[in-house]
Amino acid sequence: MESNVKPELFPKNGEVTFIMPSTNAIGALKEAGVSRKLTVSYMEKSEWIAKKNEAVECFFLGFKEATDAKGATYFMAKLHDGEKAFLAGQTVLIQALMNTKIGQGVSIKCTGSSKTTGGNEIPLFDVDELNINIFDANEE
Repeated sequence: MESNVKPELFPKNGEVTFIMPSTNAIGALKEAGVSRKLTVSYMEKSEWIAKKNEAVECFFLGFKEATDAKGATYFMAKLHDGEKAFLAGQTVLIQALMNTKIGQGVSIKCTGSSKTTGGNEIPLFDVDELNINIFDANEE
């Protein structure tokens, strides 16, 4: 039995609308410099440990829920340092940020690391709130 149902394109009916840039805009694009990086990266424990005692000042942008290969749920912090967005999933850091308001400026400093009984290296952190929140910009 053959189906006569035509696959539907999305957006509906296959219609796509573009706003076309002007010639001047295209010229300006060719001369434009890079501003901020929009690609999100993951900051690994080795990167934190390499920055030992160096403060990383950034905005806390909430948590992303994820699932590991075994189906267990864990959280990653969404952070932005003004130049790039990044995720961090180290347990000690996540616990420190649990009661932090979204948009809050924070200073994160890896103070060293500790070995678990299984031999894994866990970075340790000092996390301090800064006197800035991107959503409280109108309040002084």
